[in-house]
Amino acid sequence: MNTLVLYESQFGNTRQIAKVIGAELEAHGPVRVIPISDYQPLTLQGVDMVIVGGPTQVHGMAGEMRKFLDGFESVPKGIPAAAFDTRLSGPPIFTGSASRGIQRQLKSRGFKVIAEPASFLVKTDELKHTVLVPGEADRAAEWAKTLPLLTSVAA
Repeated sequence: MNTLVLYESQFGNTRQIAKVIGAELEAHGPVRVIPISDYQPLTLQGVDMVIVGGPTQVHGMAGEMRKFLDGFESVPKGIPAAAFDTRLSGPPIFTGSASRGIQRQLKSRGFKVIAEPASFLVKTDELKHTVLVPGEADRAAEWAKTLPLLTSVAA
């Protein structure tokens, strides 16, 4: 399975999660993990699954992710896809969730959504930096393990 993991990251947490997901999926075939700023339409050629993730800001997707998804289409239609985000720890009603918006956009752009959107949690450390909550990278790896199984069921 040829997988493409696309991400937007501002403080490095989403990039870290994207790399964990990519590393886990390498057991099933080639994986490319790239920021959305490096995406070119030809990058999608021969891809069997797309994973897209970004940070949650102001209860939803960051501006660059919104712009990116406006021009991102499944070619051919129906490429299996899943969405994830990083967000502050707490109920989504208070923190928001970018992954839900990413998933809606993927579906509207012709991708076949194969999994519920996933959120991986961050917190503010003593230096006022956002860092992953302990155990979230492991949780991302476990989430990634389920995706190839969902792809084969969806086919």
